Amino acid sequence: MRNAFLKLALAGICLAAAISCNKDSAFISIDTTDYIVDSRGGELTIPVTSTGVSDVIVEMEYSSRWVTDPETGDKIPAEPWIRVSRIIEKYPQTKALPTKHSAIVLDIAPNEVQAQREATVEVKSFNVSKTVRIIQANPLKR
Repeated sequence: MRNAFLKLALAGICLAAAISCNKDSAFISIDTTDYIVDSRGGELTIPVTSTGVSDVIVEMEYSSRWVTDPETGDKIPAEPWIRVSRIIEKYPQTKALPTKHSAIVLDIAPNEVQAQREATVEVKSFNVSKTVRIIQANPLKR
């Protein structure tokens, strides 16, 4: 009986230690993986729950990063159609790695290329990240 009690107590201590260690792990949560935005552009706010947003990386599909000079045929870097405007932070009372309710605000330019376009937005919190896809509608298919 005493041996069983010791095993049970040890299991409880290990479980408590595992739970407390888990609280100090970085995490990030975004409710959805795809956002569809209007061809007219505008502002998009993406809510994020995390241990703090440490970086945001926007990747546009290859065809959106370049335009072709009609006279020479050369490819020229295009103005980005999607940019990070700001990261909204709220600072709650903290512990080692606090939970923060933040948001990423994106400015999206009107779609003038007559085709649907896509970008990915990677949001990082320390060593973890989540990726969302931004799809902007073709202005001809409104």
